[in-house]
Parts: sequence; C-alpha cells; structure tokens
Amino acid sequence: MLCFVYLLLSGLMIFLQFPELYWGKVGFQGYDAVFKLSDWGLSWEEADALGNRRWGRNYHYLFAWVFVINGLIYLGWNLWQKRFYSKMLPRREELSVKYLKADMKNHLRFRAPTGTAARQYGVLQKISYLLVLFVLFPFMIVSGFAQMPAFTAISPELIDLFGGRQSARTLHVICTVLLLLFVVVHLIEVLVAGAVNQVRSMITGRYVVLTESAEGD
Repeated sequence: MLCFVYLLLSGLMIFLQFPELYWGKVGFQGYDAVFKLSDWGLSWEEADALGNRRWGRNYHYLFAWVFVINGLIYLGWNLWQKRFYSKMLPRREELSVKYLKADMKNHLRFRAPTGTAARQYGVLQKISYLLVLFVLFPFMIVSGFAQMPAFTAISPELIDLFGGRQSARTLHVICTVLLLLFVVVHLIEVLVAGAVNQVRSMITGRYVVLTESAEGD
C-alpha cells in the first residue's frame, strides 16, 4: 500500500508538469491531445506550478522497483502454494449467470456475506483480484518500462508494442485510474464487511464470523 501511495503521488507530480495525454509517438503542448487537464479547469501553467517532475521521477522509479520486486515475491510465493488456486480460481458453478447476478446484487446492496461464506472470496472478488494480479499490474509495469529510455534503448520493440511512447503513457494513466477505482471499491467493501474485524484478522489472524441472526441483532 505504501508503494502504491508513493507511486500515485509521484506519478501525479510528473503528470501535472505535462498535463496532457496524446496517442502515438509525438506529444507536446499545442499538439492534438486525447486528454487535456485544461478542459477540466486547470491550465497548463497552473498545473505546472503544482507539479514537481524531478521529485516525482526519482520516487516513481524507486518505488516502482520496490513494487515490482515485492510483487514478484508475493506472486511467486502464492503460486507455489496449492491453496492459492482453490482460494482464487472461481468454481464452474460460480461463473453461471444466476450466481453472478446474485453476487452483484449483494454488492450493490452493501450486503456482507455471513457464516462460512464470510471466510471465502465471492466470485466477483476472485475475478477482480485475478484481473488486477495478472492483467492490470503486468500491463502497468510493461507500459512503465516503455516510457523509460534505458529500457527502450535495450528493447525498442517495447515502444512499437504500444504504438509509441505517448500511447504507452496514456495507457499507463488509464491503468492507474482503474487501479485507483479498484482500491476505492475495495476499501468500501472492507467497511461494509466490518473494518475492525478485517484489519484485526490481517494483524492477528483472528476473524470473527457473524451468523445471519447475529447480524440482524
């Protein structure tokens, strides 16, 4: 979480001093952009005054490496354990339309699971975690490498993979927004499920399972 916060803040400092997104290989002030912060009420000059590209780059690169190394260790450790697959992979019956609708309704109604179901991930949780672990995080890392001159000098095909450095930057920002949305939804889910109970279980391993009757009382 610390890495994510620093990556987000440092990335924001970098973006503010270049507050436009482009598609392709070329991008500069005055060039056709796919997104302009000025369209949302903050001019280029105002955004530039708020940003700090030098500080942002230093910390972004530092915590990017910490994030990558930590992520590889976490992923490798979990993939080595068999319980990861039973815990994270949805069962066939969970992927049915009926099951997905029921799980979606529970989430929209902010209804936390009770009993033994509280000890397991719901199907939407499993799908979202798998997408984050195996799609968004890898894409974020690769699109970040495509913006680093040191890596693109060694592997210029990274730029071609995204159709240009500016395209990689734009997709990197979109991926950041999706990850931020995931974090916000995740925090809401923690509050719905009981923040004290959830945090205590992370620290002590003790998780109190509420029954439907206890929840109603």
